[in-house]
Formats: sequence, structure tokens, C-alpha cells
Amino acid sequence: MEPLPSMPRGALRVALVVAALCALAVVTTPIYDPDLWQHLLVGKVIWKTHAIPHTQLWTWPTHGAPDVLPSWLFRVALWPFWNLGGLWGLYAWRWLTTLVAFGLAYVTARRMGATGVGPLLMIVWGVILWRGRSQMRPETFAGILLAVQILLLETRRLRAAPHAPLARDPAWGIVAIALLWANAHISYYLGFIISGAYLLDDLFRRRSGRAPGALALAMVASGVASFANPFGWKALIQPLQYFTVWRHEPVYQSIGELSPVFWDVHIRDLLPLWLGCVVAGAIVRWRARGFDVAEAALMLVCLTQALSTQRFIGYAALTLAPFAARDMADWLGRVRWPSWLRGGAERGMLAATACVALVIPSLTDPIVRLGVGWEHRMYPEHACDWIEKHGVRGRAFNTFSFGGYLLYRFYPDPGRLPFMDIHQAGTKEIRYLYAWAQQDSNAWHATDRKFHFDWVLLPGATPGSPVLANFLDADSTWAMVFVDDEAVLWLRRDGSCAQLAREYAYHYLPGGPAGIGPLGARAARDSTARGPIRAEIERAIADSPFNARSQAFAGNLALLEGRFEDAERHFDEAARQQPTEVAVRDRQGLAHFYAGDLAGAERAFRAADSAPGAYPEYDLRLGQLLAARGKRDQARRAYERSLARHPDLTEARDSLAALGNAVR
Repeated sequence: MEPLPSMPRGALRVALVVAALCALAVVTTPIYDPDLWQHLLVGKVIWKTHAIPHTQLWTWPTHGAPDVLPSWLFRVALWPFWNLGGLWGLYAWRWLTTLVAFGLAYVTARRMGATGVGPLLMIVWGVILWRGRSQMRPETFAGILLAVQILLLETRRLRAAPHAPLARDPAWGIVAIALLWANAHISYYLGFIISGAYLLDDLFRRRSGRAPGALALAMVASGVASFANPFGWKALIQPLQYFTVWRHEPVYQSIGELSPVFWDVHIRDLLPLWLGCVVAGAIVRWRARGFDVAEAALMLVCLTQALSTQRFIGYAALTLAPFAARDMADWLGRVRWPSWLRGGAERGMLAATACVALVIPSLTDPIVRLGVGWEHRMYPEHACDWIEKHGVRGRAFNTFSFGGYLLYRFYPDPGRLPFMDIHQAGTKEIRYLYAWAQQDSNAWHATDRKFHFDWVLLPGATPGSPVLANFLDADSTWAMVFVDDEAVLWLRRDGSCAQLAREYAYHYLPGGPAGIGPLGARAARDSTARGPIRAEIERAIADSPFNARSQAFAGNLALLEGRFEDAERHFDEAARQQPTEVAVRDRQGLAHFYAGDLAGAERAFRAADSAPGAYPEYDLRLGQLLAARGKRDQARRAYERSLARHPDLTEARDSLAALGNAVR
């Protein structure tokens, strides 16, 4: 066997097209980032007023106070895409920024000498890890600047001329990048880390003719240029404020992406394997070709950040993509391959197949699925419709994830500004009260006494919902008037919306998860309450098309009353809206089972078993289906498997006993 040859140009073009399509597919997912709406609103305001706001316009508690507006340049750039292209304009931004950033990374890798299958594979892998940052966020703008800076400095390193005039050194290009980056995103400091890594490399190689002076001066000039933003040093100090103060506050600790890596969500993107490939590839190349100081410095910073904070995984993938591509190409180039891989078509097919195989797990992820559109459960769309229709105004309390959408819908109406926006705006005291009010009833009452809220908007009831929803359900001061899977709205009974609270209050349906069990228990023991409960469920379903929870309530009530066809209809709709919800799929299967549709029941039970999360009842349900089909021996074995795997599942024990009694 001979060493793997370089890929011919024609085959490379085909492989590049396939790799680009794979990259585009990976970032083509429904839009779920709630921050988007505030980005769009701020961009719109700047375009309309031709001014960058310097005061707090976005929340009511500190309205009019001096403010540092982050990422204003990104927002100005994003707004025309939405204004001119709507939804497709947003996806155009997403696709364009992804292709440009990782296309630049590929160009950098090629300049570093990378050829063949390895570079394409590592670049596409980087896109997969970037997927979570690819929503229309400031990072998409910053990612391009990051890639440009690495390309510039790597090109400078490869073409270093020891006696070149200082003024003509390519390092001066980083000054323009710093100017843009400081106005585009808080991550501007990464530009200085990248420059610092290459400066260390210059210093390390100084004896071989490297001249670090130009880069050092360019870094100083970049620091000066960064002050050329509308807010001066106050904008530049924000990363330091985050690392020293903000990240220790409860409100920031509640943000999932600011936590250490959740390894269970990185099964499909193969993050552990990527980390191993990056580190091992670098070490192997260093042993063969010498230590790369710039790569080592960037690996140390980027991987430390990525492992300590989930948000930085995408940044690490983009920053290290050219180096990982070069190292992989270097390793594969020294491996001996079969003779049948010498042909151009075979080489191109190998590269294309590898890229497709790599992205398939992410594209088949049931949680972050392939598709174009909105993830509606992330936005309080229909709650805001209700607010607008019924004239709700006053002092709001909301989760910060809803702040951007409230602004987009109602700005500049002062009676509908959010309490907290996507940037957790406000004083330190406000941030502390906001965080604790959602967890502790005493903190909530203290916060309410201080601000005297008129309405509260929280996410729909799920196991991870704010506990505040349960406090409000139990507090006669508040009336829940709207509920769907997106959001729940409460009005103060003695506030500016008192009349609406009296007229539209729900008396049975809960807004928080703690009330779900008691609602079912009451319906089971009190037949006289079922009619009013059913009426409230039907009202909730009529108020919003995103009503899987209410559909499930209706289905359970129908099962309780023996209306199995109605139960089928309600659970089928709930499962359509929440296809990966195990509990919904299980109840859907039971509804079909009791209605006599055994095939439909089996499909639902299998869907529950294949959905993310545990489904201990699967063998039990399979046994019930087999028993209904007269296959008693197979049913017995299914019940026995169920008990062996889940001894505490009493229904399986009862079903096995009943089967034995029936045989006797």
C-alpha cells in the first residue's frame, strides 16, 4: 500500500459542495432563541431613529437610566435581513454567516498545507459543534471576525519576511477587526487572545527570523481602536464584569448555557471524540513537525473555556477548526491506504460520504430537528395576543426569556414594557429579587411589595418551570386568565386589570405544575366538577393552537368518563404537538387501546419507547397488547420482563396475576 495521494481538483469541488450542503443542513433548524426578538427590535429602533440609544429603553424598573447597549452593530446588520426577507431573511443570515466563518477556516487550513479528506471532515464537525451558536445571535457576526483574524495572522506567519517594513506588516489588519468586534459583541477580547497566541509564537521563533514588534504594536493599536465605540470603556469592561461579578449572581447561574458541559446532550455531535481528535492530532503533529506555540495557546484557552462553560463550545470549534483540519490532514497523509483510494472519484466519494455520515446523527435529533420555521413554544405569542386584545397594561413581571418578545410586540408602550429583558437589565438588587422571587415565596412577596405588579407572564407549566407559578396559583391575590404551552398569564385582582381578572379568571386549571395532579384527583373523585373543568379546558384549547397540555387534560378526562374516541382525538393532537413527550405517547396508546385500535396503540407505545427519556412501562404495554390479541404466552413473558426490569411496577404484577387467573 502507498501513501494517500492529494485529491484531484474536480473531486475536491464535488466534495466541497457536499460538505457545504452538510454544513447548511446542520444549521437549518427551527428558530428557538428568544433573544432574537430584542435583537430585531433594537436594530429597528436604531435604523428608524438613526441613533444608538444611551439610556435604558427596554425595561420599566430602570427606564431612562444610563445604559450600555451591547452588540448594537450586529443588530443594525441583522435588521435589514428580517425587514426585507422575513423568516427567509433570517435563515439567509444564518446560512451566510456559517458558510463564511467556516469557509474562512477551511481556506486557512488549506494555506497551512491541509489537503484531502481530513480537512473537510474536521470543518464539518466544527459546524456541528457550532450549531447551538448558529441562531441569529451576535456570535454569528463575531464568528466571522474571529475566522478572518486567524486567517490573517496565519497567512502572516506562513509568509513571514524578516526584513519587511514595519508599516507594511499584515498584522495591522487586526486593528480594523478589533474596531468592528468591540461594537459587535462582548466577546471582542477573544481577538486579543488570538493575537496574543501568535505573538507568543513570534517570540518563540524569534531566532529564526520572526519579528514580533509589528504584531505587538498592532495589538496596542487594536486596544485603542476598541475604545471607538459609543460607550467607550464601559462597553469594554463588560467581559471582566461577567467573569468577576455577574457570573456569581443567581440570575446568571440559572442560565443553562453558562453552566459546565452537559455531556448527555453531546452524544450525537460526538464532542468527547472531537476533543480527543483535536488534542491527539496536535500532539502527533508536534512530535513529527515541531511544537506549534499559537495552536497550543489557543487550545489551552479555548478548551478550558469550553469545558467550564457550555456556551464556549462553538467558539472553541470555530477557533480550532483550521488547526484540527491541518493536523488531521497531516496524520491521514502519513497513513498507508489501499490502492483503490488512489482515484479522484473514489477520494471525492470518501470525503463526501464521511461528511454525510458525520452529520446524520445531528440531523435526526428529535429535540433540535431539521426544518425551517419557529419553535413556537419558546415565545409567548398567543399570550401577547390576549394581552393586546383585552388591553392589559401596568407593571409586568416576566421571565427574561420573554422580555425580547414582549418588546418586539409592544415597544414603546410604557404599560407593556418587560420587568426583565434578555440582558438581565437592572440594578444588582433587581437581578437578585428577580432570581429569588421565582424560587421562594417570601422573596416573591417582598419583590411584589416593592414593585406592586399588575400582571405576571411565565412559561407554560413543565417540570422545570419557575416555582413562582405554583405560588400564584395558590394566592387569591392573583387570577390566571390565559394558559397554553407557551406561556401563562396572571392578573392582579385589585390592580389595573381587576375587571379582566374577575371576568376571565380560571377556577380549576392550574398555571403551575404542582396543580396538575390535584386537578386529576378532583376530577376522579368529584363527578360534579367535571363539567366546569371540561369547560375551562375547552376554553384554553380555543385560546391557542399550542395547547398540548390542555389536550392531554381533556384526554385524561375523556378516559375517566369512558369517552375513548374523544380521548383518542385529544391525545393524537397532543402527540402531534409534542411527539417526543413520553407521557403523552403512553396516554395516547392507552386511549387507542381502550377504543379497540390495537394497531394505533402499538404505534403510540413504540413511539414512547423511541422518544428521549425513560419509558419503563414499555414491556407492560406490550404485554397488554399481546394479551388483547390472545397471545397469552408472549404476554406472560412481556410481563415477566417488565417485572424483572422494574420490580416496583405494580401494574405489571397485577396484569401477570390477572393473566394467570384467566388461564385457570
